[in-house]
Amino acid sequence: MPFIEWEDAYNIGVKEIDIQHRGLFDIISKLFTSRQYEPDGKYYFLTLNKLIEYARIHFATEERYMREAGYSKLAEHKQEHIKFLEEISKLLKCLENKEPGIENKILDYLKNWYMTHILGIDRDYQQALIAKGFK
Repeated sequence: MPFIEWEDAYNIGVKEIDIQHRGLFDIISKLFTSRQYEPDGKYYFLTLNKLIEYARIHFATEERYMREAGYSKLAEHKQEHIKFLEEISKLLKCLENKEPGIENKILDYLKNWYMTHILGIDRDYQQALIAKGFK
C-alpha cells in the first residue's frame, strides 16, 4: 500500500507546478517504500537528499510564478519554504546521526507537510496564477 494515494484533485491547474507537485509526491512515496525494503538506509538517505534538491527547484519555480502574477502573499509563502528547508535539514542531520526512529519521524513530517502545504497553503495562490493566465 502506498504512503499517500495520488489524486488528480491535488493539481492546481498550472502545468509546471502540477508536474513538480507530483514529483515531490513521488519522491516522498519512494522514501516510504525504501524504508520498508532497505534495512541499511542508504537509498533512504540518498532519496531524502534528492527531495531537498527537488524542493529547492520547485520552490524557486513557485516563487517565480507568484512574483510574475503579483501574488500579494509572496513573502509569507517564501517564509513557509524556508521553514520547510530548515526543518528537513535538521531531520537530515538526525538521520546522519542515526537517531532511533528518525525515518518514521521524517515520513510523518513529510506527510503532514504535503497535506498542509501543497494541498492547503498552495491553494491560496491558485486563483492569482490562473487569473493571470498561467496554465
